[in-house]
Amino acid sequence: MDVHALLTALATPPLAPLLGLLLALILWFFPSASPFAKLSLPLAILSFSVLWICATPAFSAWLGQRLAKVSAIPDAVPQAVVVLGGGRYRDENSGNERLSAVSLERVTWAAQRAPAQLPLLVSGGRVYAQERATEADLMAGLLQETLGRPVTWRENCSRTTAENAVNSAAILHDSGVESVVLVTHWWHMPRAAEVFARAGLQVQPLPVGSAAELLPRAQGGLLRWIPSAAALLRTQVYWREVLARQWYRWMPLPQVRNLCAGGGS
Repeated sequence: MDVHALLTALATPPLAPLLGLLLALILWFFPSASPFAKLSLPLAILSFSVLWICATPAFSAWLGQRLAKVSAIPDAVPQAVVVLGGGRYRDENSGNERLSAVSLERVTWAAQRAPAQLPLLVSGGRVYAQERATEADLMAGLLQETLGRPVTWRENCSRTTAENAVNSAAILHDSGVESVVLVTHWWHMPRAAEVFARAGLQVQPLPVGSAAELLPRAQGGLLRWIPSAAALLRTQVYWREVLARQWYRWMPLPQVRNLCAGGGS
């Protein structure tokens, strides 16, 4: 997982353009007659421009709009609801764990908007060895103890979206479920819906939010082109989804993981 995280960081802003600026600085120290030195200024300008554009609300909104398209919804009547985990917060000193803001949004969205009569599956395991509870257990606890929504299945071995799909499909197929309502964020939905369909489930998307929420009034007009940390973070998330979606289309589905530390079905 650390290798995947490193490769993702290398391919997304801000690290990619920052490395370009660093390389431009190194090339600047070459002899002035060297072709490498002549590349330093164009590379610096290009890297700076890419970093600036990626950090603007206008670009992050444009990229989000391109990402928001989801395939047509199948005609099949859904038989279950699947909620995907989105991470956790963990205190390194105490070891206390709680759902991240992303996971909380998905859980509350499912409790409020998913068909109440359908059985529910929560999906998410441990990404790192030091994590205690699985994401599925954390989500199930909130749903059942606080939000009053029963959880029928806990898929607690997955570490990626692809594993969410194949592990959830294995559990649901054993119970005769072929069609699901899928709950995840709108920017994650295109990739998740595709891989769940590849795993053999018909998907009715129930995305958290939409691309229409991208540009609040405080980022209109000239402010659309002024860089901000929030816009850069959104660009990083959306670009990661674009790359991951293409990667999933090329790679075969992983094997079902039904044995994991502290796991279960």
